[in-house]
This record gives sequence, C-alpha cells and structure tokens, in this order.
Amino acid sequence: MDSSKSRIHKTLSGGVHQTGGRKQSITAQLTRSARRLSAVVAPQFTKLDPFPLLQKYHSLRIRIADITQLEAALERYLANNAVQFNPIDFEITDENDSRILNVSLHPEEMVLAEGARRIFSLTFAESSSDDNGTLISKIRHPVSGMRVFEFIEQHSSDTIQISSCVDDYDRCYIEQFTSSWLGALSLCGCLFTKVQWHFKKDETLLAVVRPQFAFFDENSIRMEWSQQADNELRLLVIAFAMTQIVREAFPTLMHILREQRIRRLG
Repeated sequence: MDSSKSRIHKTLSGGVHQTGGRKQSITAQLTRSARRLSAVVAPQFTKLDPFPLLQKYHSLRIRIADITQLEAALERYLANNAVQFNPIDFEITDENDSRILNVSLHPEEMVLAEGARRIFSLTFAESSSDDNGTLISKIRHPVSGMRVFEFIEQHSSDTIQISSCVDDYDRCYIEQFTSSWLGALSLCGCLFTKVQWHFKKDETLLAVVRPQFAFFDENSIRMEWSQQADNELRLLVIAFAMTQIVREAFPTLMHILREQRIRRLG
C-alpha cells in the first residue's frame, strides 16, 4: 500500500491530493469504456465518413463569404447585447479561388457541408478538460451528433492534442510555430497572428494551418498538407482551420459565442 501511494504521489504535481489522482484514473477508465462501447454499438455513427474529394487538393483556404453577416451580428451584440445571430457563412476554396465547400457558423455550432450534405459539425469550448489541457473545440458526427474528436490545448507545452472520442489510436499532434519574420509581418498588419500550426507525427511534418498573407483583404486561413496525409487527417486539418478562423481571425465572434454559452447554461 505504501509503495502504491508513493507511486501516485510521484506522478502528481505538488499540492494535488491522492483523491484527485484516483478520480482522474476512474474518469480515464470510464472514457475508454465508453469509446469501446460506442464503437461496437453504432460504428457508423461514431466515425466520420471518408471524403475522397479532399485527395484532389494540396492546399485550401477558408475565408468569410459575406462580411455584412458578421457586421450584423456585431451590431446586434453591441447595440442590444444580443448573442443570437443569423448564420454567418464562410467558404473553403481551392488554389484557383473556386468554392468547393461551405461552412456556416450558428450560435450553437459550426457546420462543414458540401451543398446540402453535412460532413461534420464543430462546437466550441473553453473549459479545462483536466489538469493537463484546455478543450477548445469538438468535432461531432453529422447525423448522431456524437463527439468524434477533440482539440485540447496543452498547458505544459506549445502543442495541441488531437484526442479521439472513439478509439485509443494515436493521431498526430499540432505544434505552434512562430519566428521573428512572422512576428514582423503580424506587427505591420500583413498577418492577423504570428503563429502557424504544424501537424506532426513522429517529428514528420504532415500539414500546416497558417494565416493567409493579406493586407487589404479580410482575415483568412490557408491549409496545406503533404501527400502522406490521409483522408481523416485532411478532415482534421479543415476542422482545426474552422476553429482558428473564429478563435484567432475573428476573436469578437468567439466572445459572442462564449457569452451565448454562459447565458444558455446559466
């Protein structure tokens, strides 16, 4: 018993009680059990369908489609403190600037679609999932609404974990990258952030999400991936770009979404 307590004590940071360690352990066990159960009971509702269209492209861009929709939402919030708004449309375009996918932001979710077909939805969160990270968004199945993946920002490093809610397989991680050159471009207004996000596995760079260079255009994000990036990873890259277009490119929208969630839960 003493040796067991000693091992638990060593794995926890100073000031954290044993009960917290046991609670986290039980939570982790329940999470794994739920993943196995959901995968067995309804596998078609717990995994994203392949989207072969993405294999045709090396890079894509996400941008706001109609700036007046954003302006209307901001005006309603500033004038009336209203957190409900009409859908705000974004578009995903290819290298020839042709639209291939639609994205719509609602107060409760953000939806990726091809025409009328929903590919997945995204919900935002800014809550601590545990002592190690902050949950920033969740990818949900388009039919069942079940959580499929989560993006968790790690407290101890400049990385973002991609956590599967269905299985225990390791995906890649997202590393935040910056440089003095990116910082200079950000200061002069050419980029809305000095950070790029690199998708890596075993130190191999598979994809990059970065701010699009623009001086007079609205903020937008570019997504690029290597030939080694499979279909699932490309969907994850798009989901993360959708997350960051709200959190980083248009942070006032993120403020409205937080306020809407507080009032809804409240």
